[in-house]
Parts: sequence; structure tokens; C-alpha cells
Amino acid sequence: MFSACGGSAAYRREMLDEIGLLDDDFFFSMEDVDLAWRAQLAGWRCVYVPSAVVYHHLAATGGGVTASYYDGRNNLWVIAKNYPGALLRKHWPKIVRAQARLAWDALRAWRGEAARARLRGMLSGLLSLPRMLRKRRAIQAASKTPPEVIEAMLSPVGGPEGG
Repeated sequence: MFSACGGSAAYRREMLDEIGLLDDDFFFSMEDVDLAWRAQLAGWRCVYVPSAVVYHHLAATGGGVTASYYDGRNNLWVIAKNYPGALLRKHWPKIVRAQARLAWDALRAWRGEAARARLRGMLSGLLSLPRMLRKRRAIQAASKTPPEVIEAMLSPVGGPEGG
């Protein structure tokens, strides 16, 4: 298991003391994904408990235009902040293609307000990358998990088919 949805996760205090809490910059979306990346890189593991019962209303606090903006921005931030350098060098063409595909899909749906919000979010994410790259230095310097271990836990870049 790479990560859990923040609405269904229980975290060890020692882990949070070591890697920090949710990053306030990730307001609204993917803050749990960022936390999971930092935990994995620091050597912590996520455990799936099939007997657990969680009631979580997805998108109960948003969705649509707002979610599209923050998903567009924060997805880029997660990659910039957490993706190990060795894996970036190996997979950057696929990562760029996947992001370009998302942007192209939004451009094709230009008339939709959510599509335009996604593009604004992606632009905001690109323009604010220096802030995430400053955070990246500390995260990557403290990483204890070899890139090949991280890679083995991830889905292929671009989706299940690896495209």
C-alpha cells in the first residue's frame, strides 16, 4: 500500500513528529497524498486493514470548479516536491506526456468552467514551483527509501496501461 485517503487514515504520532503535518500549501486537495509521499520516503509504511469501516463522503466539501483548480495545481506540486530524482530522470517523458494529456483534455473542454479551472491550476502550479523545489531539497535529503522500492509501489506513469 502506498497511501490511504486522509479521511480514512490513522497516523502514528512518531511519524508526524518526524515528517511534519499536512502541508498547508496543499489547501483543499492532495494534502494526504503529499503526506503519504513524505512518509514513504522517510521509511514509514502504510498498512491496509480490510476489517476497518470508514464513512467518508467524497467531495463533500467541494468538487467541480474548485476541485479542478486545486487538483491541477497540487498534482504538479506533489511531483515536484516528492518524486525521487532517479525516478524523475527515468520517467520524465511519461510524466510530461501525462500532464500534457490532462492539459489537452482541459483545452478540448474549454467551454466548461471546470476545464478552465484545471488549466488555471496547472499554470499556478508551474509558476509556484520554486516554493515546492525549496521544500523538495529537505525531503529528498532525508529520504531513507531507495527509489526502486518507491517505484515498485507505484502504478505505471500515465495510468494502469503505462501510457
